Amino acid sequence: MADATKQTTRADGKSSEFVEGLKLFVLMVAVAFLAFVGGGVATYMGVQPVTDFVQKTSMVAVYFYKTTFENEEFDPFWYPEHMPAAADGAPIVRHDPNRAWQGLNLVVSNGTQGARLIGMDGETVHEWSKSFVDIWDNPSQSPSIDADEPENWEDKIYWRRAHLLSNGDLLVVFETPHLTPYGLGLAKIDKDSNVVWKLNANVHHDLAVGPAGEIYTLTQNINEAGYAGLPELKAPFIDDMVAVVSPDGAMQKEISIVSALLNSDFAPLLGLLNRDYLLGDVMHTNTVQYIDARTAARFPFAEPGQLLISMREMNIIAVLDPEEERIVWAMTGMWKGQHEPQMLDNGRILLYDNQGNRGAGGMTRVVEFDPVTGRLDWSYAGTAEEPLISTVYGSQQRLANGNTLIVESNNGRAIEVTREGEIVWEYRSPLRKDSKNGPLVIVVPDVVRVDPKSLTFLD
Repeated sequence: MADATKQTTRADGKSSEFVEGLKLFVLMVAVAFLAFVGGGVATYMGVQPVTDFVQKTSMVAVYFYKTTFENEEFDPFWYPEHMPAAADGAPIVRHDPNRAWQGLNLVVSNGTQGARLIGMDGETVHEWSKSFVDIWDNPSQSPSIDADEPENWEDKIYWRRAHLLSNGDLLVVFETPHLTPYGLGLAKIDKDSNVVWKLNANVHHDLAVGPAGEIYTLTQNINEAGYAGLPELKAPFIDDMVAVVSPDGAMQKEISIVSALLNSDFAPLLGLLNRDYLLGDVMHTNTVQYIDARTAARFPFAEPGQLLISMREMNIIAVLDPEEERIVWAMTGMWKGQHEPQMLDNGRILLYDNQGNRGAGGMTRVVEFDPVTGRLDWSYAGTAEEPLISTVYGSQQRLANGNTLIVESNNGRAIEVTREGEIVWEYRSPLRKDSKNGPLVIVVPDVVRVDPKSLTFLD
């Protein structure tokens, strides 16, 4: 009887392995099929692979795999939760007022095209809301959006980043995972959510404001010609740009990051481009930080007016000189799929390492390191009970008291941790829903701590 039980167990195990292997095989066939069809259509009909056709076909394959083999409805804005919401539904589950840096929190969530300014207790102080289709009724940068009824896009577009100005104005970056390019535009709205201006460009991910009010942001263009100095990068592909925008929303210039690398001593790093990315997102630049005089004084490789950028698919952070249009410093190292490098006053860089942790805690960590020596000075990856896990998205902010605000986007969570790794404030999104495979939580792209004294529009 015992032998029969063992044989049954082994048979069940083999059956399970067979099913998992079958799933993987089908996924590989689907990806190969998409690559073949995309290439074939491009060759036969002159349709570029980086188009709505490949984008939508790819999304169909993902939906098919998820619904057929994982019995799950796929939604890129919702992720499996690994920490539950508070029992009472309150967004704040921890707060030590004696050790947390007191301020307001600008929360950007994928659940709505808007942002909320909340207190340390979670109460809403102010909120903004403006949908993409209410700003652009005929967006030249994404013309396919106009082809469908506007209501079809209400739940497919989100605010990726919101930059708060002292008078209550917001600079808002719009994105969608349902199109290529996925960057949709930049708009400025006032404290009452009225549109001040809009920029018709494929703006994505991030922005920074310079001392004269000028805006540095990221844009995407479909490059159909390639680069003579980089013949191995076959067109078409998404060409990431750093854009300089005037305070009133006028495009001043766009700088190709590929060209900036080709024009520098760091051109060999172009060998790290992800040329196999199905949708042509070979670089995936996700951060831009303006380097002011105070910051530049602490970094021997930087000058005032230059920009710190991050290229996720290349695992590279770099400094771009927007005047000379070339990369003047670059580094890759102990991280993978990173976001949000931030130059600190102590001469170190704080960085969100999405997939690089191999020690205790989760696969995601925040690291502080010396960019000159490469020495790791501090890191946080959570604990075995509360691991930090966000394979994509994510951000961090060094606060005035030395604590670090960490946004675990895929878990709808933000925490403030001390140097010793103790959590002294924690936000968990109350936006949850059930699914066949367990509870899901909405993605929270960003939470920024704001000093109330810097704001002039609040009562």
